[in-house]
Amino acid sequence: MWEILYGKTISYYQKLDMSKLGLLIYYCNLRPAVNKEAPQCYVNLMRKCWDKNSEKRSSAKDLCEIFEKWQNDESVLLELNESKSLLENIEDSYYEN
Repeated sequence: MWEILYGKTISYYQKLDMSKLGLLIYYCNLRPAVNKEAPQCYVNLMRKCWDKNSEKRSSAKDLCEIFEKWQNDESVLLELNESKSLLENIEDSYYEN
């Protein structure tokens, strides 16, 4: 979801192999930075998907239902449209460990 929001892949400054990165993600809750200009509804959902406890994460079915609801919610559409113009001017976001 982060990559969809920013239109680019997540980058980390340190050079880590996949096993070390996986350990940092799982044990240290490593997550990419989220810009404060991002739409809050999307950020909340993204963070829910990042939950360490898989039982708390949204399923693919849940995500489809949420996105469908958003398509018919004027306040959500307005928030997403307003944040799009702000995000277009933001430099790359990186997480530094």
